[in-house]
Amino acid sequence: MKGSIEIPRESLFTGEVININYQVENNSILPIPYLEIQSNISKQLTGTNSPKVTLALEKKESYNSGESVVLKRRGYYQFGEIEVTVEDVFGFYSFTKKITTPASLLVYPETIILSTFKITASHQSGELLVQTSDFQDKSRIASLREYKEGDSVKAIHWKLSAKKDIPIIKDYENRGDTNVIIFLDNESKLFKGDIDRRLEDKSVDAALSIVNYCLSQNIEVNLETQNNQTQIELKGQQTSDLKPFLETLARFRGNGALEFKSILMSKVETLNKGSTVIIITPNLDKTMGAQGIQLKMKNLNPLFITITDLGNKTGYIDQMVMKRLKQEGISTYILDYNTSIKEVLEVYHG
Repeated sequence: MKGSIEIPRESLFTGEVININYQVENNSILPIPYLEIQSNISKQLTGTNSPKVTLALEKKESYNSGESVVLKRRGYYQFGEIEVTVEDVFGFYSFTKKITTPASLLVYPETIILSTFKITASHQSGELLVQTSDFQDKSRIASLREYKEGDSVKAIHWKLSAKKDIPIIKDYENRGDTNVIIFLDNESKLFKGDIDRRLEDKSVDAALSIVNYCLSQNIEVNLETQNNQTQIELKGQQTSDLKPFLETLARFRGNGALEFKSILMSKVETLNKGSTVIIITPNLDKTMGAQGIQLKMKNLNPLFITITDLGNKTGYIDQMVMKRLKQEGISTYILDYNTSIKEVLEVYHG
C-alpha cells in the first residue's frame, strides 16, 4: 500500500481556503476489507480534527479524496501526514501506516487597515527640538485626490473643490525627519501562559497594522524583534516593502531568548531625535515604564501598546505605571484580544 498528499506550496493569507488532496493505493493482489484514514493536516491548520474515513479497497484499487480548509491562523507549518489503518474483517490483526510528504505552508496574517494613527514628527528650530503630532509638511503638497471617509476637513482644497463640485483633498509630503521604530516584545517568559497563542496573534496584528499604515504614508518604519537568540531588524518606506514584514510576522513566536530591555536600550543611541518609538508588549511593569521615561528624556517619542487577554488572565498592566506615563505625556494603549484594533489605534485629527 502506498499513498501521496498534495498541498498548495505558495504563501497564503488567513481567511483563505486551500484544498488538500490525498490518494491511497492498494498495490496488493488481495483486497483490503477494512481501511480507516485519518488526516492530521486540518488539525494543524485549524485546531479541529477531520472526520475519519472508512472504506474497503479491491486489489489494485486506489482511493482519492480531499478536503477544503479555511486558514484561521497565521504561521509557518511543516506537515503533510495522514494515518492509514488496515484491519481484517474479523479484527484479528491491524496495522497503521503514516503517509507523509515534506510540505510546508506559510500563512500571512491579515492586514488590518488603519485610516489614521498618531505619529509624532519633529523639526529643529535653533537649539529647540519642536514636536508636532502632524508628520506632514503643510508647505509642500505631494498630490491631490478625491475625499474619502476619515480624511481631515483641514486637508480640503476649497477652491479646487468648488470648481470640481466634489471635495478634493491635499496630500502633503512627509517631514524628512519623520520615522517610526516598532519594538515587538516576544521575550519567552512573558508568553508561557499564552493560551492558544492569543497574545502572539494580537501582537502581530497590532504591529502589522501600524507597519502597513506607515508604508501607505511613505513613512520610514523599522521593526525590531527576535527569534530565539537571533535579533531581527526590518526597514521599509513604501507599500512595496511590505512582504518582508509579512513573512517575519507570519513566523513570529513568543520565543525570544534575549532580554527585551537589552534589545531596546542597545538601539536607543542610534535613534534619531524626535523618532516615534512604539513598544508592543504584554507587560507594562515598572521596569518597562522606566524605559519609556528614559526614551522621553532622550528626546524620543515613546508610545506603548500593551497586549492583554483578559478572558484567560494573561498580559500584565501596572495601573500606577500607566498613570505615571500619562503624566509624562507618553501615550498608552490597551489592546485586549477581543478588542478591535481599529477602535483602539485609530486617531482622527479634526
